[in-house]
Amino acid sequence: MVDGQCDTQHASPAVGSQRLKKAASRVSYVLAAVVALAGGVVVYACFIEPTWLVVRTVSLASPPTVRVAQVTDIHYKGNQAYLTRVVKRINQTNADIVCFTGDLAEEKEHLDEALRILSGVRKPMYGVPGNHEYWHGFSFEKIAACFRATGGDWLCDTSAFALNGRVEIIGSTGKLACLPPRSTSSASKRILLVHFPNMADKIQSQRFDLILAGHSHGGQVRLPLLGPAGRPYDVGDYDRGLFTTPAGPLYVNPGIGTYFLNVRFGCRPEITVIEF
Repeated sequence: MVDGQCDTQHASPAVGSQRLKKAASRVSYVLAAVVALAGGVVVYACFIEPTWLVVRTVSLASPPTVRVAQVTDIHYKGNQAYLTRVVKRINQTNADIVCFTGDLAEEKEHLDEALRILSGVRKPMYGVPGNHEYWHGFSFEKIAACFRATGGDWLCDTSAFALNGRVEIIGSTGKLACLPPRSTSSASKRILLVHFPNMADKIQSQRFDLILAGHSHGGQVRLPLLGPAGRPYDVGDYDRGLFTTPAGPLYVNPGIGTYFLNVRFGCRPEITVIEF
């Protein structure tokens, strides 16, 4: 045999072994990267985004005459520092009024502390109950006292006037039959507060300048190109953001807190400032 041929035959197994080692090394690097990425996503979704608060401004008129700060679905579980920061950010918006659209605390034992912190809101705060207020038997008297102390009110199928009568705020518990009839006031703006977004599809007798709702949490987890991982009942297609409905423009806020799992991904907690 020619020496060169003999060398090639003996070298082939070694070369193949090296290639296998390189391939295995690449696979291990890829697997390590995938594991690291997955771990990073879990850490982000569980420990960063759930309290990474954003203040979003939505303009419906130019120039606007009213600024409303909306918060919803606080689901307070005892994180005093976070809710205190939320109140601070609400005050920094310099809104004319603050509107809350349900689900104040996760359990009954958290209600008093949540109200104590919310009492720091420096603008009139108006609110309506969500499903958690009913599920856990929250004291509406306590909640009403807190909201009225700010100059606002707790509205259960009733209405109130703000900004020297310029704005009428209607609060609905979600029962269509109990929706207050249109008043004969000269208010130039009418705001409907309701916890459940799909209420906007059920109203045929009235129209509002602004409808504010919550409940959806924006899905809490929103996947690229796919949208929310899930929707609770009474949301319909109104999962997050601004929508046009027969009853008027509807804004669905994704909420401040979380429910069931303390997880958010692609859906940061939000204070919304609506100018209209």
